[in-house]
Amino acid sequence: MLLHRRDISGSQREVLLRASWGMLYAHYEGFAKFCLSVFYAEAKQRISACHELPANTRVFAHSKLIKTLRQLPADQFLSAVENFGTNHASTPPEFPDVDTDANLWPNLLIDLLNAADIDANFVEKHRQKLRTLVKRRNGIAHGEEDIIPEVRYYLEFEQAVYEIMYDLAFSVDARLSAPPYGTS
Repeated sequence: MLLHRRDISGSQREVLLRASWGMLYAHYEGFAKFCLSVFYAEAKQRISACHELPANTRVFAHSKLIKTLRQLPADQFLSAVENFGTNHASTPPEFPDVDTDANLWPNLLIDLLNAADIDANFVEKHRQKLRTLVKRRNGIAHGEEDIIPEVRYYLEFEQAVYEIMYDLAFSVDARLSAPPYGTS
């Protein structure tokens, strides 16, 4: 790892730490989005009708339709709501894209996990580190002179992100193995 080399200057180390921070965030956000996208693709394959989904996931599957309904005039809204179950309960799920808003704050990750009916407790353990990761990445992206103090400090965040990524992958697998998607 370049950060551990002794033949680089202090300013080179600062630049490498800033670049590493940005890449660490990109891996965190990209992996979370990928895992949840895989989850929804697999859920769509395994579930034939929306009414089979857990409530939070059913709401997520219908989120585009719900947004459309909210825009209707009152009389059309009422009619659509009265017929919603008849018209949509048996339709196959259509999940929207997983949207991380280009800032995957821990509360947004928890919301995304809740929508997938995936236990989000593992995020709480690293909530503050994730907040710092996102805040600092934003500062770096906007040209702020935010200095990462040392390699050891960076590695603490790297370890937290790896734990979250592993926990996320295992949680998605566990959820897909349980009803209504699997049999365990």
